Amino acid sequence: MGRAEAYRRGVPFTPFHFGPGLVGKGLAPRWYSWTAFVASNVIIDVESLYYLQQHAYPVHRQLHTFLGAALFGLATAGVLLGMRRLLPNVRSWLDARSPTIRAEAAPLGIVVGAMVGALSHPVLDGLMHADIQPLQPWSDANPLLGLVGLEALHTGCMAAGVVGALLVLIWLVRERRGSRASRG
Repeated sequence: MGRAEAYRRGVPFTPFHFGPGLVGKGLAPRWYSWTAFVASNVIIDVESLYYLQQHAYPVHRQLHTFLGAALFGLATAGVLLGMRRLLPNVRSWLDARSPTIRAEAAPLGIVVGAMVGALSHPVLDGLMHADIQPLQPWSDANPLLGLVGLEALHTGCMAAGVVGALLVLIWLVRERRGSRASRG
């Protein structure tokens, strides 16, 4: 099944966004929650999934604007911060881990990850979807559309995922070696 056919059938392709998110985690592992990045992207694409299921056009609406995405990024961060308070056992488990892992539940990591995830969403989708108006309510234009070809965009997102995963792995190995050296 091709991407266009899958999209018509209501299959979301949110995972393409996760690759660039891993690069963010790899570049700033102690100040960035990839979990929050993923959560904000999934929440934003629930809007598209809803309109796909309704066979309603446009599929990308308010949450796929910078304003809507920013508001939902903040809401996502708020929910995750609230969950952090409700799950003290998970928080204490994470606190015992490396700084890279701790950032997944740290307040700053959650806010940064959720906002980067939310605000990158209209950019990545704006490059390929004609129904996105990322500058609403100020403009109906989509200056991003077609700046990058679909194949290049998907390849770039997947490559970013590989690079990001390698960067995170390097951080985790370095932190593990550092904690062994300080104990030894």
